[in-house]
Amino acid sequence: MHDHTREHMDEHESPYEVSNMPHQHALTLVGRDTVFGVHMTQYHCEEHKYQLVLKLELPPEALSAYREQREAFPLDYFCLCNDERDLMTIPDLASGKRASFRANIFQGLPPFGPEDEQDPHFFPWALTRVEPIAGGFEARIARVVFHRAFAHHYELPEFATYLLFGEGGEAHMNNVQTARLASGPFEAAAFGPDYDHAMSLEAAPKWLHPTLLEAGIIVTTPSVRLRDPQTRLPTIPCKQPFPKGGTLDVLYRGIGPARQVTAGASYLFGTAVCNSPSLIPCSNPKEVLQISATPQRYLK
Repeated sequence: MHDHTREHMDEHESPYEVSNMPHQHALTLVGRDTVFGVHMTQYHCEEHKYQLVLKLELPPEALSAYREQREAFPLDYFCLCNDERDLMTIPDLASGKRASFRANIFQGLPPFGPEDEQDPHFFPWALTRVEPIAGGFEARIARVVFHRAFAHHYELPEFATYLLFGEGGEAHMNNVQTARLASGPFEAAAFGPDYDHAMSLEAAPKWLHPTLLEAGIIVTTPSVRLRDPQTRLPTIPCKQPFPKGGTLDVLYRGIGPARQVTAGASYLFGTAVCNSPSLIPCSNPKEVLQISATPQRYLK
């Protein structure tokens, strides 16, 4: 097992004006036959101002543990995190500099309180707090499916926009986010509002060529309007908008004709974490982050 931590700490101490601090990152796991990791975003934290989707290769024991738990808990959230002894940056992964990293897989989100959130380096899946379902293995990056660094001048679109991707008979969607700078020149920087959403479809759409599915395409969802047509103010949804098993109209490249997909499980939906705290559009604590809880047996 390689120890990359010192290498990356040394790199971070270089004199470049623009750099990222090596950190821990949470990748929402989607897929069973083919496993993908979807990076959890934060518009207000430099290290997490990226959308990233990776196709992953896991060693047999870790893959078997994940598949077994996914089969038993098909609606639960599972995330893969790089170990605290192997810190890295998202550009490390997107650039191909890192082909693998030491990883752990966790089920659900462990509990934490306001005092934890005050710590700028707080990481919910610390090994001192929660046991992984599989840990201490080397996760390999088969390929980068999608990488996008946020640009804070982008406007919130009229309708929700998604990356649709997958492989074989499996397909998934991840909301394409804007992270717009919403504060003025004499205010503390604040970014948003928008939302983060990682979900699967019941099956890969038959109207989409398999190569395009693997590469990923952009679709809009006309049923989710993000701006009021009269006031132009944001209308960010506070609840996961696509019920499991429901038919969903999508527009390839944002134009007609409408094509249909069937929504599967949603593993992560939230307006917290991604938005700056002052711009979280939903006030109900149960709505701001819709994600399954870590089972008690894994809590320390």
